[in-house]
Parts: sequence; structure tokens; C-alpha cells
Amino acid sequence: MTVLDTSVAHIPVLMVLGDHEPPADVALPAGYRFATWEPRFREPWVRLHVLLGQLPSFEEGLAYFEQTYETDPEALERQMILVTDERGALAGTSSLWRADHFGEPRLRVHWVGVDPAHQRRGLARALMLQTIRLFDELVPSGEPPLYLTTQTESWPACGMYLKLGFVPYVGPMPTGFAAEPATFDEKNDEAWRIIRKKLEESGRPRPKARR
Repeated sequence: MTVLDTSVAHIPVLMVLGDHEPPADVALPAGYRFATWEPRFREPWVRLHVLLGQLPSFEEGLAYFEQTYETDPEALERQMILVTDERGALAGTSSLWRADHFGEPRLRVHWVGVDPAHQRRGLARALMLQTIRLFDELVPSGEPPLYLTTQTESWPACGMYLKLGFVPYVGPMPTGFAAEPATFDEKNDEAWRIIRKKLEESGRPRPKARR
């Protein structure tokens, strides 16, 4: 969503959505609207995430999009969340997509990003709220909660996730998570110490853990 803070060590982490009130209608700033998926958004989606440094190149991003999203067109149409500007151009995006970090397919927050020209206007928060709202609509109560993966370099985003009800995952290493089992607990603790310190220095909320 924003430039990564490369001054801190890179350690991947997970966050899990805690108890929360289902979001009501999500408001966007004037000039923006939520849009449904259309094929015309495919290349802008790739370009956006290349611009944000989340994909290495347009060609690799296009291949990733085809191999991931376009293998399930119905889910793509239902679970891709888009925000457009007054010209109808893509300004930001998020999605719900299945992943198996916990050893079985379940939905997670996937590929949240806002074009730098449209950042600091509340679009990232609106996208996340809409993602949570969609999850609540699709997944019955009592099922495993929504989760996301992030990293220490994205500590500002972690602050936003905390405000929205996500908490750090500090349980046993999930079977599908890309980490070393022998050092997972130690590295996870280190990651949240880094994030906590950066959030405290910036005056943002401190994380509370969830197992």
C-alpha cells in the first residue's frame, strides 16, 4: 500500500481478524466509487502492483494474475474489490482469495494496494472494510476467521489492521507458512517487537496477540 520501510529486518507475520462488528455501508471520498470486476481492469491491476513494488515486472505480474485469479472466474468476479476515480480509472484494490497457510484452503485478505496518486485519502481503510464486509457475507459464523499475511517492513499498515480488529498470530507455526519451524516462535516474537516499537514511536496502537 505504501513504500516498505527497509530500515527494519524482513520477517513475515500473520494477523487474524478478532471479534468485530460487521462493517456497515463503507463510505468513500468524493469522486471515488466501488466497481465490479471487468476484464479491462486486468492490466491496470498488474501495473498498480508493479508500481507498488509488490510484483517484479509487468510480464511476471500478468502471468501471476492468469495463474491465480483467472483459474476461477466466478470467484474473481465475486471476490475482487476495486475502487475507481472520477475517470473510471483504477485507484485501489483488494480481494478475498483462498490460501493454505493454515494447512487447508481458507480465505485471506489478498493484494491490498492503492495508487500513490490516491493515497492518504482513506482508500486503504475503505478497501479493508469492504473486504471484511464481504468475508462476513460469504463465510458462516463459527468458521475460521479471516487472516492476512504481511511483514515487518509494512508496520504502518499493521497499525491500520490493528485498528480494524486484526491481531497478531502468535500460535504454533501454521503448516503452510513459509518459515523455519525451529525458529518460528523466536522470529515471530522478534517481528512483533519491531512492529510494536515502530508503532509506539509513531504513536499508533500497540498489537495484542491471538493464538
